[in-house]
Amino acid sequence: MSEVERALLAVDMVVLLISAADGVQAQTRVLWQILDKLKIPRLILVNKVDRPGVELDNVIQEIKTELNAAVFPVQKIENEATDGVKIQPVELSENDAAIEVLAEFDDELLEQFLEGENLNQNKIQSVYSQQLLDAKVFPMLFSVAKMGLGISLVLDEIVREFSDINESTDSAFSAIVFKISHHPQFGKLAHIRVFSGSLQKKELVFNQRSKSEEKVNQIKAIFSDKYQDVSMANNGEILALTGLSDVKVGDVLGKKEVKRNLDFNTTPILTVEVKPKTEQDYIRLSEALIQLDTEDPLLQFVWFKDEKEFHLKINGWIQIEILQQILKQRFDIETDFQMPTVIYKETPKTVTIGYEEYTMPKPCWAVVKFEIKPAERGSGVSYKSQVGVNDILLKYQKEVERTIPKALEQGIKGWGVTDVEITLIGGEDHNVHSRAGDFVIATPMAIMNGLKVSDTDILEPMMKFILTGSEDILGQVASDMHKMRGVFEPPVFHGDKIRMEGRVPFATAMEYPVQLASRSGGKANIQMQFDGYQKVEDELAVIREFKGISPLDRAKYILKARKALQ
Repeated sequence: MSEVERALLAVDMVVLLISAADGVQAQTRVLWQILDKLKIPRLILVNKVDRPGVELDNVIQEIKTELNAAVFPVQKIENEATDGVKIQPVELSENDAAIEVLAEFDDELLEQFLEGENLNQNKIQSVYSQQLLDAKVFPMLFSVAKMGLGISLVLDEIVREFSDINESTDSAFSAIVFKISHHPQFGKLAHIRVFSGSLQKKELVFNQRSKSEEKVNQIKAIFSDKYQDVSMANNGEILALTGLSDVKVGDVLGKKEVKRNLDFNTTPILTVEVKPKTEQDYIRLSEALIQLDTEDPLLQFVWFKDEKEFHLKINGWIQIEILQQILKQRFDIETDFQMPTVIYKETPKTVTIGYEEYTMPKPCWAVVKFEIKPAERGSGVSYKSQVGVNDILLKYQKEVERTIPKALEQGIKGWGVTDVEITLIGGEDHNVHSRAGDFVIATPMAIMNGLKVSDTDILEPMMKFILTGSEDILGQVASDMHKMRGVFEPPVFHGDKIRMEGRVPFATAMEYPVQLASRSGGKANIQMQFDGYQKVEDELAVIREFKGISPLDRAKYILKARKALQ
């Protein structure tokens, strides 16, 4: 899914395909949420309307309910669920379902609609086109793709409503990097979508993340697997740039704001160790994983050099198989992936103070004092400073701020620390002995000192689930959920079918989709989606060993940081 998400950064609009036979799936909901965040206009295309047993009214209602969106058909169907199905467009002025939705977005149209007045066709079309581009309304079309039925009508709608979507009078260059790849001849390629302005090769381009400029060596147009040199990147184009060494997926190029980013709330919930099958491939594997990490930032590759371990973050077994194939085919490296582990997190139990005086052995001087507070669940990490530059110079305070994320990678129970507010409330530097690196060393020690005093709660990943099946499995499912520490709403009955929604810990439900399908003979299905972290009781908490030398082992940690310990 992560590759799909990154690709969505580059598109103008989306045709979301839903099977009339299968309805809204788990991945449909995930994609819809991402499209909502990116505010990408979309058409909904319901395919397989000829399939026997399809009840189109139920399908339309399910889409409206599951996606919670302003959806309406713009076509009518005759002879549904048969080989003789026919698809006909409906004029907006004659489409009561569309007018009812559109009226909510325009006061004049709403008044005319409520008063029963004759509606202006041009007014309806204007409101429709604007709300479609603003991703507020979502017309629904139908098709039988295997027969080519309805496809030309979809293309007509795309041309009519989206042909001018790239028009921009802004001359300031802006683009987003949606993909990183590596080419044997050209090296690192940054794939971009240009949103405004233009860029010439050999020109400097500003990167908003790194706040620095780099020179673009070449600009490549891509046709399938072939690359063609072009002299300029223009608005609306998708191209690849060479020469940018410090560039990552999601970077915005140019100084103009781009209203798209990678904040999809896609959180890997498994970590896995990767080993080369032969020791001789150890360094080659590290280089390959570093390269893959630049291409897919969700992998979050970590190299624990003391333990000689490589760790990646993933979302399931299929991803392991894909990574093994990539490492073999692209890099000719045979690998073994160990058993994945659920990613827990930790958060401070109480407000605490983290303090450290790093003043020996000379030359060094860094004194820092933090207030560390538990924060609202799901809020992540926030940092601020209340210390004046007369106590700690601004350049040293910037080093503290840069070091905070690294200091929180492992807490006192071995997991990343989250949902925490950290405030620098005191400290001092020395006009002779202080160096920037002193504050890099002192900050993790102070943070860990504070967490040790406070202690931490373990948080576990939770999954939101929707379970459907025959009513005769209800008792077994309810029992299963209780055993897995799940909670659920009262089930909803549709004839002899049930639908159940709730939340369950990922650690206990990881294998449940397969177990449920097997137990029910394929007549029941559960769809799960990550739904944040939740505190787990202390007796169920999973603690892992700290990787590397802990800042709590003060003497060794300082020696290691100062490269006096190998």
